Amino acid sequence: MRHNYTLFCVVLGLMLLRLFTLGSYPLFDTTEARYAEIARLMIVTQDWITPWFDKGVPFWGKPPAHTWITALSFEAFGISPWSARFAHWCTGALSLIILYFFAKRSLGVRIAQASILILASCIGFFIATGMVMTDPALMLSSTLAMASFWLCYKHNNRAAGVIFFFSCGLGMLIKGPVAVVIVGIAIVLWAIWQKRLYSVIKALPWSLGLPVFVVTFLPWYMLAESKTPGFLNYFLIGEHIQRFLQPGWQGDLYGTAHVEPKGTIWLMWLIVACPWSVLFFIRFFKSPDTRAVLFSSEIKTYLITWTIAPLLLFTFASNILSAYVLPGLPAFALLVALYFEPFKGYIKIGLISFCFYALLIAALIFGWHSKDSEHTTLSAISKPCPNTPVYYLKKLPFSGRFYSCGWAELVMDDNELFQLIQTQKTSYVVLTHEQRSTFLWPKNLQCDVLSENRQRILHRCVREHH
Repeated sequence: MRHNYTLFCVVLGLMLLRLFTLGSYPLFDTTEARYAEIARLMIVTQDWITPWFDKGVPFWGKPPAHTWITALSFEAFGISPWSARFAHWCTGALSLIILYFFAKRSLGVRIAQASILILASCIGFFIATGMVMTDPALMLSSTLAMASFWLCYKHNNRAAGVIFFFSCGLGMLIKGPVAVVIVGIAIVLWAIWQKRLYSVIKALPWSLGLPVFVVTFLPWYMLAESKTPGFLNYFLIGEHIQRFLQPGWQGDLYGTAHVEPKGTIWLMWLIVACPWSVLFFIRFFKSPDTRAVLFSSEIKTYLITWTIAPLLLFTFASNILSAYVLPGLPAFALLVALYFEPFKGYIKIGLISFCFYALLIAALIFGWHSKDSEHTTLSAISKPCPNTPVYYLKKLPFSGRFYSCGWAELVMDDNELFQLIQTQKTSYVVLTHEQRSTFLWPKNLQCDVLSENRQRILHRCVREHH
């Protein structure tokens, strides 16, 4: 009993460490600041149908569910890095809860407790559930889908079958068809492996489930296309086919495509699932007699296909991120709990992970990292907002938009900037260190340095009176 209490305390400690430090460091470019700024614009415009990338530029890259939860957090707690991240921390906490009750129902309390500690102490889970990004929410929907399918199939639970279809529809609102594909790969691969494809198909309540699935996501897709025509073509063809089949895809409207060697997703998984991935393979190769344990029951093979489904999907893709492996991480945690049973080292590894992650967050807080954010640069004028234009020359980071409350403006030409700041009684100009050395300031302006970071310098320019 004492062991169980201590284990829960370690899990709670890991989650609270993340929760209480969410606002201790700024939103970093590019991912976090971009999605937080899109959510801020949703609050400003009160447009809950179309997420906006910039004024007059719709964001077609992702469905809006992750933006909705960030914007709702902003509405509830105010606009800040903590509230932006809190919504995504909640998705991680919900994933742990779903995993616990699924494991408890299927495998017992002891395995359930071990599995949530394993998941909470994986470095990828710990980092991602405190970041403004789409993948923690996708992990939540896929965990709910895979857990509810199993309960539907094994226990003939019709309600769980309906929840399965709802979860797939929710995935369509979080990430799009890729959410359904990941779940489909896991279930179909397992069904073929176990030679039960027909019984798997028959077990699902299609007559009720399909309408639930469609009603969950289709209304928004239709409204989005009606409001900004072209969305469906870009999102379904560009983001879901060309992005993954064309290395360095040039059609990305909102950033630069990532180019990684094919198969890199497996190495990314190894890192994201640390320390448990390393411990798993050490035991796997050192104890040949235990390998058969992995294939000794239906649920273990189900967990294997659930774990590797996102890896299989992205094996031949070059435009990938390490967070893409997250949907399979809860299954891996449960698989490790079964594979290591009996094992008494969970608490020790959890505590070591806690200490390591505390040091990791301390490094973020004290600036011992290479991440970029305009928070430091704009802190002198962003309390709460500058209320006058902040001009960026040639490149405007997303964090510049967020921390200027939308007052940041991009100027592409030195001469244009020269003319603009002469028209203002007071204006703010942000230049890189290199740009500052070559920019010619108007002689009738007094321009002083207010703050700077590693990349840029903030100037305040005031027109001199004669």
